[in-house]
This record gives sequence, structure tokens and C-alpha cells, in this order.
Amino acid sequence: MAAPEIFWQTIFALYILASIVQLAVWWGVFGQLAFWKNSTTNVPAVALAKAGHHSPITIIICARNEAENLRRYLPAVLAQQFEQPWELLVVDDASEDETQTVLQFFQQKNPERLRVLRIAQKTSAGKKHSLAQGIAAAKHNLLLLTDADCLPASPRWLAHMAAMLSAKIETEIVLGYGPCFVGAVSGQTTQSRQTTANTSSDGSKSSDEYTQKETNLSLWARYETTFIAAQYYSFALLGMPYMGVGRNLAFKRQIYDRVGGFSDHVHIASGDDDLLVNVAANASNTALCLAPESFVYTHSPTSWSAWLRQKQRHLSASTVYRWPHKIVLAMVSLSHIGHYFLFLALILTGFATKIVLGIFFLRLFSVHIVFGKILRVLREPDLFWRIALFDALMAVYQASVVPWFLIGEKKVEWR
Repeated sequence: MAAPEIFWQTIFALYILASIVQLAVWWGVFGQLAFWKNSTTNVPAVALAKAGHHSPITIIICARNEAENLRRYLPAVLAQQFEQPWELLVVDDASEDETQTVLQFFQQKNPERLRVLRIAQKTSAGKKHSLAQGIAAAKHNLLLLTDADCLPASPRWLAHMAAMLSAKIETEIVLGYGPCFVGAVSGQTTQSRQTTANTSSDGSKSSDEYTQKETNLSLWARYETTFIAAQYYSFALLGMPYMGVGRNLAFKRQIYDRVGGFSDHVHIASGDDDLLVNVAANASNTALCLAPESFVYTHSPTSWSAWLRQKQRHLSASTVYRWPHKIVLAMVSLSHIGHYFLFLALILTGFATKIVLGIFFLRLFSVHIVFGKILRVLREPDLFWRIALFDALMAVYQASVVPWFLIGEKKVEWR
């Protein structure tokens, strides 16, 4: 029995509504980043004016069973060029591999720069406990976080992030960008290739030894990472910062102390980065750093199962976001899902086909214009030709994988 006309009219009205919301999101929200006046500069003029006048800073890395990654990437962190005093504090979170031996090697090479805090026994899931210990032990009040498996794009990563943190007195949090490698280490920017190549004398392997072919998974991981970054940067520019990534995040100790550290979400194993931002960030105390030299690269997962575990870990934290953030993000996601699935239903039944197609291509054209500019800002221009496919897959992902993890069992591990 055919559905009554009123049913398809309702579906059509919902499709129009979802599409209008999507157009508003892409032009009104994502457009904040796409057309951001500072997006094409290395650092805003106000930060450059204060360069060289930053306070001392501590870089913190929490490592659990990360011996190989520390061999590979720690030299690039130690090679940072910064005019003010700074230290690198590595928290060895009860590692059971050769992490302690590797850190001893680097400490002998860099006795005045590198400090190691050893946690003898693992007492809780996640890395919040080890990170809290690291923050408490840091010598300086400006803190910069990254991970053991990450590579700064240049020796000026620290300087750029510190400049943004010092640019305005009210700035307490700086959101840096953490893209995936293009394929592998050998596909990164010129600066990061040079940084990696220069580290081999300190015990790490050269970048050529870690070259691997770009795969469908790595392409998707790069696209999704860029999309998520574009979303939280755009909302931050709109005055609603809601998350950041721990592989490239700077903040002042005062804001960590003011919100009680991780106390509000200590029961969640993940979220040592985005939940801290979600609790502490606001329109006036948050800044972005999108200078290409400030990027911190990481590898995409090597298998779909590893990617799914990573998504589960990330999504488990979003359940305790502030309610305004959850409502707005749900609206963005549901309108994206609705636009595609209602479009498919209307096309298959032939209801108002010309109008439906016209609205569909108007939205897709808008996504290409806005996201295309964002991809240039985030130095991922080669993903432009995959927007149409991956935008549709994003709707499928949001409709299936995300709800599965949000309502399923939350089991998150830290190596």
C-alpha cells in the first residue's frame, strides 16, 4: 500500500529543514574558519609583536609503552627553538617495555632540557592520573601538551604555540592542529621531513624507514580529522569552544587549577584533552594557532579495527560535554544525516525530484566552496576531490557508528 501524500509532504518538509540547517552550518559556522582573516598568516600580528616576550613553558608528554615512538619523535621535540627557558617533562606511566631505557638515553644527551617523571604502578585507566602528576611537577606555569607518537612540523612549533598563549593577557587556552601524516612520515611537510631526518643522530630511525602507501583508511582518517578540526575551530571562532586535541594543546596552569583539574570527569578514562577544554574554555580565553609550522603530525590507524577503537575512545568523552554543546553538535549531525537519508528516500520515490536535486546540489556546492577553503587553510588541498564521497560517508558514519558507541558499553584503554 502506497504511503499517503501527506507522508511524503512531511518527508519533503523535513528534507527542506535539514538542508536549510546544513546551509546555515556550512556558511555560518564553518565559514568562520574558511574566511577567517588570520587563516593565511603564520601568526596574528599581535602575537608576532610579542614574540620573544613569552613566559617560560613546559612541554608535557605522557608515555606508556612508547619506546619505539620516543626513539623516533622525541628528538624533534628536543630540537625546538625557543628564546625563553623551557623544559620537556616526560611522564613514564608505568611502562613495561624499554621506555625507561630510551628516556635514560635521551636524558644523558639532554640533561638540562629533559626531565623524566616515573610512575611505578598503573592505578587507573586512561592517562589523566599521569598527566595530573606531570602538571603538578612542571616547573613553569605555561604548559604545552603533545603525545609520544607525534611529530612537530618544525622546530618553531613551541615558539608559535607560546606566542599565541602570550599574545593577549586574557588568553588561557590555545588550540593547535594535529593532522594525520599524508601516508606516512615521508609525506609530511618539508619542515617536518627535515626535522625527522635530523633526528637520526640522536638514536631515532630516518623517515624513509617508516614510509607506507596511502590507503583508503588513511585517506578517510585524514578527512575525518580535518572535518572534526574544522568543526571545533569554527565553533571556537563563533565564541563556543568545546574541544581540543591533546597532541597539540597549550594552556596556563591557572585555568587548570581554577576548574579543579580533571575532577569533574575523572570517572571517564578518556577526555584528558577535550573535556578540559569543554569545562574551561570560553569565547574570551581561547585562541587558535594554525601556523603550518605549529602543526603536530600523527599517524592514522593501521587497521579499521584500530580506527574503531580510537573512535570509541574519543566518543566516550563527548557524553559528558556541556548540554549546550551536545545540543548544538547533535543538531549539526542530525541535519547532515537527515539531508542525505531523506534525499535518498525522496529520489527513490520520485517526489518533487527537480526541487530535491536542486537543493542537494546547492548544499554540495556550498560544502565544496567552504570546505575547499578550509582544506587550504589546514594544508590538506588534495582531499578536495574526495569531498563528495567522504561527505556522504560522514553521514553514514554519524548515523551508524556514532550512536553505536554512544549507547554501547564504554570500555576505553590507555595502552
